[in-house]
Amino acid sequence: MSFCRLTMGSSDVDFSKHFSLQVASLKFFRMWLFTPHSARPYHFWCAVLTKTLLGISVFCIPTCAQIIYLIRLVISGGAEIQEIAGIMNLMLTELLGSCKLLDLYVRRDSFHKLLDQLLSTEFVRYKKTHSAILAKAVKLSRCLYCGLLLSISCDVIVHVILVPGLRKFDTLPLKMDFIFFDTNDRSYFTYIYIFQIIYKPLMLVTFSVMQTLPWSAMSFTISQLNVLIYNMENMKEFVKATATERGCDGNEAFKELFREYVFHHSCIMRFIETIQVTFGGQLSSMLFISACIICSTAVQILAIESPLDNLTTVGWILVYLSLCILILFVDCYFGNTITVKCAYLPTAVFSIPWLDQPKNIQVSTLLFMAKTQQPVQLIAAKLVPVSLTTFTQVMNWTYKGFALMNQMKK
Repeated sequence: MSFCRLTMGSSDVDFSKHFSLQVASLKFFRMWLFTPHSARPYHFWCAVLTKTLLGISVFCIPTCAQIIYLIRLVISGGAEIQEIAGIMNLMLTELLGSCKLLDLYVRRDSFHKLLDQLLSTEFVRYKKTHSAILAKAVKLSRCLYCGLLLSISCDVIVHVILVPGLRKFDTLPLKMDFIFFDTNDRSYFTYIYIFQIIYKPLMLVTFSVMQTLPWSAMSFTISQLNVLIYNMENMKEFVKATATERGCDGNEAFKELFREYVFHHSCIMRFIETIQVTFGGQLSSMLFISACIICSTAVQILAIESPLDNLTTVGWILVYLSLCILILFVDCYFGNTITVKCAYLPTAVFSIPWLDQPKNIQVSTLLFMAKTQQPVQLIAAKLVPVSLTTFTQVMNWTYKGFALMNQMKK
């Protein structure tokens, strides 16, 4: 997948930077979705073998080992709710990252289509005045990825290194059961600990990439909607500038610009549809699994006996809970912003100087206005809208589940 630089007036805005960090991370860890068909067959099969081994060692073995440990812990009947909730949190987080990567791999053709649309001609034909809007969106996409990766890295360092260090590394940071041997046996303990330290960075990078890819796509969409709204609200000045530049009358200039805006709107709507196809499964899984994680984390906090004597544990769990809620909120906030911007489009269309145009142009404007009045929502897997209302509902479900689990604990 090659990306090109898109030139706009006197400044450059590289749209590929919305996804470049995520793509580079996947390529660095040999987890990129596309396997190059090399002229030498053994290169291709080495790439396939590497991905297979990574998939088994990073996404299958650790999660399965945690699930087996959790099942045996529950069956034993002597487990505390705090320990069960803690294992569930980590297991669900890793499972979420693995499922997202698998879903994107299945939909890699849609993701390829999304990248092609990102670099389409209509999205790059803009004036210098638009560069600030577009560059801000690119910067936001990159900052979100770096910020999330840094936050998760700090959280993992605390959980995998600092907390076990306070206990003199007597226990594994992640509870696992490999069936065939005892993980607490000193002959295996060191190797398992090293394995957990090695695979965890791969898992957190994968989770960060999968979580921020939809954010980058939605950030790009919002910037394009902002550009379209800006163009229509300032169309009178653009008509004068176009008429002077091309040596035509105002009606011809209006007609040319209006055609471009209609086509731009169609491209944005097509891009939103591609986002739904590409990331719909990931967004829906995030909504449902996040509710489970937040609920069990809240129970885990209340289950801690003598919180003042376990400030490190309480602090780590609170940071983890805040991060989960923030990630869910950002998903819903971006989806809600797209809906709000699309709902404002009819007002922006009405603001253009269309009443001074010929009858046929007025009719076309009214038709375009009616088209923009159709509600636009980002739907997760055709199940639930990605909006702040959904965020509120998910948090409400989480609270009810927390209250039920807390009552069962008592």
